[in-house]
Amino acid sequence: MISVAELWTLLDSLASPLPCERIPLSSADRRVLRETILAPEDQPPFDRSAIDGYLVHADQPAGLVTLTGTITPGSPAPASAPALGTALRILTGSALPSSDAALIMQEDTAPTSSNQLQLLQPPSTRHIRRRASQARAGDALLSSGQSLRAGALALLASVGATTPLVTRRPRVAHLITGGELVPPETLPAQGQIRDSNSTLIAALLCDSNSDLIWQQRVGDSRPAASDALAAALATSPDILLISGGASVGDHDHTAALLAAQGFTIHCAKVASRPGKPFIAASRGDCLAFGLPGNPLSHFVCFHLFVKRLLARLAGAAPVALVHAKLAPNSALRPDPRETWWPCLWADEGTTRRVLPLPWRDSSDLTVLGAATGLLRVPATTEAGTEVEVLPCQCP
Repeated sequence: MISVAELWTLLDSLASPLPCERIPLSSADRRVLRETILAPEDQPPFDRSAIDGYLVHADQPAGLVTLTGTITPGSPAPASAPALGTALRILTGSALPSSDAALIMQEDTAPTSSNQLQLLQPPSTRHIRRRASQARAGDALLSSGQSLRAGALALLASVGATTPLVTRRPRVAHLITGGELVPPETLPAQGQIRDSNSTLIAALLCDSNSDLIWQQRVGDSRPAASDALAAALATSPDILLISGGASVGDHDHTAALLAAQGFTIHCAKVASRPGKPFIAASRGDCLAFGLPGNPLSHFVCFHLFVKRLLARLAGAAPVALVHAKLAPNSALRPDPRETWWPCLWADEGTTRRVLPLPWRDSSDLTVLGAATGLLRVPATTEAGTEVEVLPCQCP
């Protein structure tokens, strides 16, 4: 049996970033940037006001001044600062002259007539946002490999980078096997269960910024599974997921079906609880995973292995383990295999705390409604107070 760490190394060696494409900002949320974005001009590109107030000469003392006009956002900056004894009304974001300018807040003035103003204190330059105070032309703003979220997208928009170069989304095909499975909307007969893995995988792939291009459920018949596998491969997926059939029972055909299609089997078992019967295979640029049929095993194997591979294909770093303190009186069952225990974790001030959640076996879905991470429990030993957690979603 291969260890989890050994399988991580194997998957990293098999995965190369997918090709790049340029897409509009409206489609770039959570995509991985594959170029460095440089500032095309100074940021800000000109001196501008950070307040609503008045523009005066830097040497203007407190006292009476005459209003001579208004500067609004979007207007060119005045050629020079106002003469002593005069002022210009100015609004936040308006351009300022490059020298001798000072500002006074509206709250520090008192009107005396329609065109005169009393300055209650001398002006200041502290409310001027200076040109290039945030970045200079040519400075790197975003780096290749960064996931584009709202803040990064806003930054791209602000510098006119409206078609960033990003990694193409992975294309995933998903085959679900199992004669006992019925659609979720169907009332199961005796001996049947509703198919939850289709919904689980679809949601996990969506959360992982991947495209589910094909999904089909079949029974345990090997010919039917073989035909469905051929149909899945005809869609040219980057990743093929097969739910069920990964063990050694009479109806577990995944390894044989993949081998018949020319896949090289790299792994058939992993020393993980849950998730021991796990198949990793490859054929050319297509990577295939045989997931154990139980839904909690699906959840664990996806986050341990499939999500890691998806990150590598996107040109991003996999989700990293985080250190946390185990909640007092946590009940953990050690096992000869390394256990990845569903848990709830959160930051409490300067401490990251993790609470193991109760689960009975690898078919137990009840724990997944609350789980936000997987607590790593070393093989055969009790976890210490300092533990590692693989985040599954933001708590």
